Amino acid sequence: MVNIRERHGGPTFAAVTSRSYHPGGVQSLMVDGSVRFVANTIEGTVWRALGTVAGGEVLPGGLP
Repeated sequence: MVNIRERHGGPTFAAVTSRSYHPGGVQSLMVDGSVRFVANTIEGTVWRALGTVAGGEVLPGGLP
């Protein structure tokens, strides 16, 4: 269960890490079954938004 503040857009205290041998980023599996390359330069707020549906975030068509 997530902290109540996380559900309302507050900070997360969970470790949201990813590792890859791909230079410059990671391959990430999306909930729709697609796989996208996510650059190391992705903003932390966007990275955390990718890990939840609770906030109702809408992501742009192309990830950094």
